[in-house]
Amino acid sequence: MVDAQHNPVTSQYLTNGLVINPAYAGTRGALSANLSYRKQWAQIVGAPQFQSLSLHSPVNKKEKVSLGLMADYLTFGVTKDVGIYGFYAYNVRLGKGRLSMGLKGGLDLSNTNYNSLQFPDGNPADPLLTGDLRYTLPNMGVGFYYYNEKYFAGLSVPSILTYKRDEMNEFKVTPDYTLFKTYFSAGTLVRFSDAFKVKPSVLVRYSMHEPLEVDINANLIFVDLLWVGGSYRIAEKAAVAILDLQVTPQLKIGYSYDYQLGHLNNYTTGTHEISLRYEFEFAVSATSPRYF
Repeated sequence: MVDAQHNPVTSQYLTNGLVINPAYAGTRGALSANLSYRKQWAQIVGAPQFQSLSLHSPVNKKEKVSLGLMADYLTFGVTKDVGIYGFYAYNVRLGKGRLSMGLKGGLDLSNTNYNSLQFPDGNPADPLLTGDLRYTLPNMGVGFYYYNEKYFAGLSVPSILTYKRDEMNEFKVTPDYTLFKTYFSAGTLVRFSDAFKVKPSVLVRYSMHEPLEVDINANLIFVDLLWVGGSYRIAEKAAVAILDLQVTPQLKIGYSYDYQLGHLNNYTTGTHEISLRYEFEFAVSATSPRYF
């Protein structure tokens, strides 16, 4: 059996790009703290829930070197996954923008507790569905991110390593490039006036063993305070409504709601996600923020 650390789908990755790209570290130009919670497919028992906490910042005013930390917690069914990662990014000027090159390294901790499964007769049909399956193994990721005042583009593989379970039910690191999930993101900012801007973007997720996943997004930005947007997730057949509020120059609150357009719509009331971002730099201004 081959397993990889799960990279959950999020709708708030435009607020915290560190979730999908290690090179995003430090690109906010300040110490940025991000907290998010996602409850997927509400009303479905055992559906995924994802929580993430991250910090990242340049280490000096030149913004060439940046460091970051992230911890995330994913539950689905009787499985609980924890990820703890450190980030390093090096940022250089390129043309009219900056190119960031990032690395991610840390640990994936997973526990599948089959004893929590409930069967109609109280006994599992398969004797193997008992006990725990656990592992604590290293993982790493790599990414590139280019941005300027008008557009951004990123390419990353957030989790390079995969794990294989042997006949003793023990997991070992087994790199397999065919299981890489590659992320490509890009977007631009269209200014109609100082009070109204539009930010269209796209996210593509590719793996050799899974269907191509594409998210098409657009955000309407009103006076740099209210962000109203939407996405369409093609493979999942989900429409996403996004509402972000820049409460203060440092604090941004976001909420997204995913509505299933496929067969899952018969079983769930949708997916909810909230995010908080706080930037510890009073020079950050709501009248001239960084959009990417």
